[in-house]
Amino acid sequence: MPLATRPLLFFIIFASSLLIARVQAKVHHHKWEISYQFKSPDCLKKLAVTINGQTPGPTIYATKGDTVVIEVKNSLLTENVAIHWHGIRQIGTPWMDGTEGVTQCPILPGDTFVYRFVVDQAGTYIYHAHYGMQRSAGLNGMIVVKVPDGFKEPFTYDREHSILLNDWWHNSTYEQAAGLALPGKQFTWVGEPHSLLFNGRGKFNCSLNVGGTCNSTNPECAPYMLTVVPGKTYRLRIASVTSLSALNFEIEVQYYSS
Repeated sequence: MPLATRPLLFFIIFASSLLIARVQAKVHHHKWEISYQFKSPDCLKKLAVTINGQTPGPTIYATKGDTVVIEVKNSLLTENVAIHWHGIRQIGTPWMDGTEGVTQCPILPGDTFVYRFVVDQAGTYIYHAHYGMQRSAGLNGMIVVKVPDGFKEPFTYDREHSILLNDWWHNSTYEQAAGLALPGKQFTWVGEPHSLLFNGRGKFNCSLNVGGTCNSTNPECAPYMLTVVPGKTYRLRIASVTSLSALNFEIEVQYYSS
């Protein structure tokens, strides 16, 4: 091949690869409303910060190279909102990182903000509130980014499950922050979490009679269980949005005969 034609051939191949990547990439649209709702994740009812009425929030699924668009409406009456997309590199879109007061102004009550960014690396990520103590009050969730078609993971598996771990307090977000933010006051620790949540579910001992409505039979706090088949390989995507707790993760296996 003549040397003069090699740069042209390289340019054609490079342009073609960019075109293929652009054709394969998709845009994922989400519409979220952030609001307070009464929830019983550990059997005791309290106000939680929810996305479209649920906590944890919906899992975002995308493929490497895709664009994610999330329209966020803040329906909290007295609190601002900002959401950080933890682990997403935000190359070219640093203002979408969601760190309130650093890379974006907060979303005021009643206002709407549209996040738009590219997920440029496959893997397991999380998102969470970046304002006050809203992360520990339920505004969190997972992001799963798959490898593109034609590429393979370095391991094979039959199915996958996402697992999100969190610590949970019955105190309000204001009570949790009071000992941290009041000027001139001595630092006050909120104390150990009342429960640990596994995909938004835990179990508080209702017999402790701490006040409030506690129902140990509420399906919202039923244990989260995974059903697996012997001989199959499962991938567990595990993430933690705990505020103060360092957790160890173990798997208890129970066998059932048919």
